[in-house]
Amino acid sequence: MTTVHQVFTIRSFKSAKDRDFLNAIQIYDANTHPQIKTDSREIAHWIQHGAKRSDGKFYVCGLYVSGILVGFVEFIYLRQERLLHFDYFIIESSRRTFGAFYTFADEMRAFFEEEQIEWDFITAEVAHLDEVNDVSKYAQRLIRLFHQVGFCEAVMEYQQPLLGIEHPDTAVKATLLILPRVEMESISRTRLLELVSAIYRKHYGEWYSIYKDTEAQYRNHTDQLFADLKLQLANKPEIQLRGPERESLVGVLPKGPPLREALFYLIKIAASAFAVAAFNFFLRHNVEFPIVWIFAISASAFVLLVITISLTDKKRFEAFKLLVSLMSKFFDR
Repeated sequence: MTTVHQVFTIRSFKSAKDRDFLNAIQIYDANTHPQIKTDSREIAHWIQHGAKRSDGKFYVCGLYVSGILVGFVEFIYLRQERLLHFDYFIIESSRRTFGAFYTFADEMRAFFEEEQIEWDFITAEVAHLDEVNDVSKYAQRLIRLFHQVGFCEAVMEYQQPLLGIEHPDTAVKATLLILPRVEMESISRTRLLELVSAIYRKHYGEWYSIYKDTEAQYRNHTDQLFADLKLQLANKPEIQLRGPERESLVGVLPKGPPLREALFYLIKIAASAFAVAAFNFFLRHNVEFPIVWIFAISASAFVLLVITISLTDKKRFEAFKLLVSLMSKFFDR
């Protein structure tokens, strides 16, 4: 059997002239919905001029599998708030598996350590795009994916700022996802508003300050969004963080696949298969049924056992699915 070992790496771009940056922008452009797409010229501008900021650092990174560029990441680190806010985390469609996302998320944690980034929270906005009857399947899929690496939803109404005053179509409601470094079931109103203020003013407001003719208008826009949020949360000292099941929430990016839990699940399935084989043997030697019926009954019993085990031991079933996804990256498809 031929196997392929793949190496997942992340590289930060320092210049807009970097050839891989230009290729990463193509991945970004081809895989980003128009309503949440930032002008690539603005991204290039901040790569060249972001180092001048004293309150934080802007990053654009390429995601690589065995040296091949497959993804684009954009985020900002705000030192005072100890906050990392992600704008984009994109893997090109041909490489887009949960195993790849999980592995890159884990590599991201290692990247923070290499950069000596001290953080308490990571945030990301998931826009409610293409809603039908107030339901965005796009948002549902992304939220489920982020749940798997520990992110929680801030239970409140949230509005993503415009991507420029001249783009009113980018006014969309969103879900604010938060990954606390330590496990939290809620966050104080004061701390949440501090984080959102930093996102609105230090990130969005500063980003669009390059357009001097609309700078004041844009800051009024973000100030109004922030005032609306403060009013909404006026009587809520704590805001719930809704995430994955608490038994599997680790509060930090996972460090490895849950092998033991997956093996327990496999042992249960193997035991079920053995029990069904014994049942099949008993039927064939003690019951005068047609052989087709016996095998049909045995197969049905096995399926029912697997379903029962999966529903009653959901944690290990999810661990098994995760293990299968992670193993896929070691095989040539």
